[in-house]
Formats: sequence, C-alpha cells, structure tokens
Amino acid sequence: MIKQIRQTEKNDTPARVEYYGNPKAVTRMLVKLIEQGKLRYNGEDNYSRIIRTLTSVVDVVNESTGRIMSGESLVSYVKWIRAGELPEE
Repeated sequence: MIKQIRQTEKNDTPARVEYYGNPKAVTRMLVKLIEQGKLRYNGEDNYSRIIRTLTSVVDVVNESTGRIMSGESLVSYVKWIRAGELPEE
C-alpha cells in the first residue's frame, strides 16, 4: 500500500510550479536575493541566466491578466529595477 501511495504521489507531482501574483513583486524579490548573494547561478550573479532558469520550472502568472509571464519580460523588469526605472506598486 505504501508503495502504491508513493507511486501515486510521484505521478501527481506537477512538472512546473505556478505562482499567481504580481510579476514585478516577484522580480523585485529575486533581484534582492541576487544582490544579497543568496541566489546565484554557478556562483555568479548572472541576473538573466537566473531568471531564465527559474522560468523553466516556475510559471509566473500575472494575477490581473491571467497570463504566464515570459522569461524575457521578467528579465526586462530586472533591468528596469536595477536602473531604478520601475516604480513601486
């Protein structure tokens, strides 16, 4: 029975995780983690590589539109945040 439960859990695990919320808030959080040195890609603070890698397993769904944000859009948000051009919401 335990073997069957484990097999069921294994098959029910989603291949991707979905986050529903404000994509700009998620991007701000990721930028903060990268700047603090808590999030790295092969030991480097490569913002675009980190975002693209995360979007391969996590779908960031814009809560207001219901659309999945592309990795490129999130990388654009990173650039705006780092340049101080993305206003707080």
